[in-house]
Amino acid sequence: MKIFFHTRRLLTLAGIGFGIGSVIVVATARPADAARQPGDVPGQESFPLESPIANPLIKRMQLALRKAGYYKGPIDGRINGQTETAIRTYQRRENMAIDGIVTEQLVGRLESSVKVRALLQQLHRQRLLKMESARNALLRSPKTRRLLADRQRPRDAADPTRDPAPCFAAPTPQCLLAEASESARAVFKDELRYWALSEILVAETKAGLVDRAMDTVRRIEDPRLMIVALRDIAEAQAGSGRPAEALAAADIIPDPLKRAEALAAIATIQATASGTAGNRTGALRTVKLLLEILPAINAPLKRVALQARGAIIQSRTGEIDAAAQTLADAKNKADRLRDRKARSVGLRHVAEALAETGHPGQALEILKNLPEQSEHTPVLVSAAAAQAKAGHADLALVTAETIEIVRYRAVVLGRIAVAQATAGEMAAAERTIEKALKAIKLIKLPFARAYAHERMARALISIARLQDGETGKNTFRRAIASAGRIDDNMLRAKTLWAITDAQRRSGDITAANKTGTLAETETTSIRSKLTRVWMFCNIATDRKAAAAPGLAARAFDRALTLAEGIANPWARARALAYLASTQVDLSASD
Repeated sequence: MKIFFHTRRLLTLAGIGFGIGSVIVVATARPADAARQPGDVPGQESFPLESPIANPLIKRMQLALRKAGYYKGPIDGRINGQTETAIRTYQRRENMAIDGIVTEQLVGRLESSVKVRALLQQLHRQRLLKMESARNALLRSPKTRRLLADRQRPRDAADPTRDPAPCFAAPTPQCLLAEASESARAVFKDELRYWALSEILVAETKAGLVDRAMDTVRRIEDPRLMIVALRDIAEAQAGSGRPAEALAAADIIPDPLKRAEALAAIATIQATASGTAGNRTGALRTVKLLLEILPAINAPLKRVALQARGAIIQSRTGEIDAAAQTLADAKNKADRLRDRKARSVGLRHVAEALAETGHPGQALEILKNLPEQSEHTPVLVSAAAAQAKAGHADLALVTAETIEIVRYRAVVLGRIAVAQATAGEMAAAERTIEKALKAIKLIKLPFARAYAHERMARALISIARLQDGETGKNTFRRAIASAGRIDDNMLRAKTLWAITDAQRRSGDITAANKTGTLAETETTSIRSKLTRVWMFCNIATDRKAAAAPGLAARAFDRALTLAEGIANPWARARALAYLASTQVDLSASD
């Protein structure tokens, strides 16, 4: 039923009420609260403004209009001039038909926008509070206070007269980073500029330009991101083989969580470095620092996750008993978490750590008590991978079959097949590959299916390298077929380049050239030059690791040429930073 509320006083003519003036139509499913007057349109009700009857829909509309800032009148459920003006203003600003018709749909839309606006305002307030907290944390330490100096100075503009040609002709990490920094100055959107600067400072740190990296931190005006940048600097120093400097950098991070994350990254790098006594001792010292700082972190779930990570590092350094004790304590903390979801996530971190430290059976025992089904899959994946790595392929297959999410099951089956082939069980590996391929066919989501095909192609590459003659060639051809089923063109191109390089290393140059032609075709289909720069930098790093420096240099040169043609400042800054980082990696001694 529709109720007509007139915005001007009704005139009474010959005893019959007729509305004169503008009209607001209110659609409602409720019956009218007053009797119908003679002469009304059938199925409709007319009320003067001063009618004592309040309509609930109008009241909701007025309340939503007030919250949205359109209306300041009374919330009485009665139409007035202010209400009508507010409705029409809202409709105009939302590019809607300005008809003054109030429906349940219109009120619901306005109420939804009010809720979204309130949520955004709440997030903005939280963001400001976190920024202020981060700023205060930086100010409390003399070592970081200087990062906030000169905050009011105008942002430096890019130099349009600079000539980048000499750098592209004879690139060095220093000149590439200088060019990246200049390009970042031309990025006017804050979040994009900070994104580029965060990647630049990591590359600067890898290149040994720590002072310049700290200057780059100053250009990030968000104190929260500055603290993250300090963590990234510490991690980059550790990754560059400078653990002492990394620990010193971590020491100045004022936020306990970010400092702990940096310490965990440093310890992981130390533990996975060449197995010298010094690295082992250093990793254990860093883990000790990590565990000592955990009580200062005001996030119980983060504490459990970092403690589990510390146990993994202890295990890698041979401290098996210490790792077991650390994990037992982490499990007790996870068990005490009150929130069901948080407890499940915490126990999942512990279970994954158990699997990674060589105890998949204990991990699966924890799985039985995980309250959230969504946390089961990561544990099953970790347990199956650990079982396969330990040479228990049969157990791994049993575990893999219990993974309900098919995209994860397919990837795990590929890993198991590689473990079987490595152990010389080629027939078993073939059967597992077939199971994986059948699983991939069941994947619905395109991106998940693309990832599974890429992982399958990588698994087939690994198996082909273990085979001889025509058998290996056939397996490479199967890898190419899997790569051809990848929907994402960058992932497809990168996978084909990996197959090309593997075929070349196996001595099959003819096949490598054919696959390389396919890879070239797919590469040209990648529209983003930044994506292509990223891909060729990754290829260069992979080739360096495979002891093919000449091919690595060729990939780097292709990335360099692509970067030179990037006009967008944000993309150019990121591309140049990644090039500088890659050049550092390529120049590092093995």
